[in-house]
Order: sequence, then structure tokens, then C-alpha cells
Amino acid sequence: MPRPPNPKIRARLRDQAIDYVLSHGVSDLALRPLAKAFKTNARMLIYHFGSREKLMWEILKGVREREDTLIRAWFRGGKKTRTVSEFLRWYWRRMSAPQARPTVRLIFELYALALRHPRQYPGVLTDPLAYWKSLATEAHVRDPHDAEATLLLAVTRGLLLDLCATDDHLRVTRAMKLFAKLLQSTQGH
Repeated sequence: MPRPPNPKIRARLRDQAIDYVLSHGVSDLALRPLAKAFKTNARMLIYHFGSREKLMWEILKGVREREDTLIRAWFRGGKKTRTVSEFLRWYWRRMSAPQARPTVRLIFELYALALRHPRQYPGVLTDPLAYWKSLATEAHVRDPHDAEATLLLAVTRGLLLDLCATDDHLRVTRAMKLFAKLLQSTQGH
């Protein structure tokens, strides 16, 4: 009976893979060059992750975990209850910054792969809505039909995609500020 993968090695490989794809992207990622960059071999990546698709899923999960840590810290860091419009402004400053561009591009690359092969990338397309529902709850937004979480996700994702496509930071940031202002006026804050 083969020995199960070592969780510490798997975690180290996942962190290395996250950093690698943030620098290089995933569109033409092959296991051999990736393994070579980590001074291991493709067989070891398969041993620890099962397949290229499962490794991609782990990379996305890791990126989301990194972001979630920062987001949850922001919500806990305020002296008062944070509103969703305050969150959007903070989140936009972070995600529209040049240093966040690799993360945003990676997320869109993985979305594109999941759109073409949804069974190979389970959760990539559906998990973001559940996450934005939890953020809306954290900001004390109560919407029994999830429409607000859907709108938050759609507008944010659309504006980030527009920013990546056009690099028109001023125009797209104005649009996000307008959205946050509209949202704030509907919440009475």
C-alpha cells in the first residue's frame, strides 16, 4: 500500500504553485516546467494533487484563502460595524492596485478554464457567490433572495475584468465609486 502524501510537502508545493502562476499565469501551464521550477518532477505533483486540474483548483483555493484572511481582518479591524459600501471602496483600492493585477488575471484565467470545462473545475464558477453572500452577511446586509450578493459579485467582477481589459483605471474606479455611493444611498448610511 503506497504511503499517503505528506501534508507539509503538499502545502509547500501548493504555495510555490500559487506564487508561480501569479507570475506566469495558467493558460499554458504544464506540469513538467512547473515541477522543474520547484526542483521536483511532474510525477510528484500528480502524487500530491492527483491531476493538473486538481492542482489548479488548489491554487485558486489558496489564492482565495489568502484574500479571505485580509478581508476578514479588515472587517474585524474597524471600531464600528463596517458597511458593504465601505468594504467595496476598500476592496477596490486593493484589487485595482497594480500589485494585485496578477491575482485578478489568475482568477479570470481560471474562470475561463472552468467555463470551458466545468466538471474539471468544480466550484470555480459557483463558490464566489457563496463567498459574497458571506461578505454581505458580515456587512449586515439581509437579502433573503441573494440578489444583493449577486449584484456585488457581478459588478465587482465586471469592473475588475474591464480594468484588466482596458487598463483605464480612472474610468473604472469612477464606476466603482458610483456603485458604492448608490449602494450606500439604498442602505441609508
